[in-house]
Amino acid sequence: MRPVALYPDAELVAVTWLRARLADRSEPYASGVTVGTKVTPGSSPTKYVRLRRLGGTELHMVADNPRLQAQVWYSTGATSDEANRQALAQLVWALLRGIQGQDVTVPGWPRPVTCSRVGTFAGPTPVPDPADNTRTITQLTVEIGMRGRPA
Repeated sequence: MRPVALYPDAELVAVTWLRARLADRSEPYASGVTVGTKVTPGSSPTKYVRLRRLGGTELHMVADNPRLQAQVWYSTGATSDEANRQALAQLVWALLRGIQGQDVTVPGWPRPVTCSRVGTFAGPTPVPDPADNTRTITQLTVEIGMRGRPA
């Protein structure tokens, strides 16, 4: 039987990383942004980044390459919302690319998760809000190489 590996929860790794990085930022548009994996059905958040795994491939026996989508909402009622949403999406993209070469500690995983590489699959793109097609969100997709552990 071929040896197999267990991989960390890629969404949890990315959420943990992004929450910590955004909390350290001083840009006004980054203040008060929530990062998570779920959106209440039929609702449009105000300042929110949702990360979700869209797939990915196993690079080799102990390395996963999850494809993660970031969806960015920014709606406070101000005329600067669109510019702030785009700026936040660019920052999210930069911060996710910054995970390359880092170790991220997540609950339930026995050691820090090594993130070996990052590739952009799709840069920030405005798209209709899934809950309200009269509103716009920005989304982007990256692939992050993550080291697993023997099963």
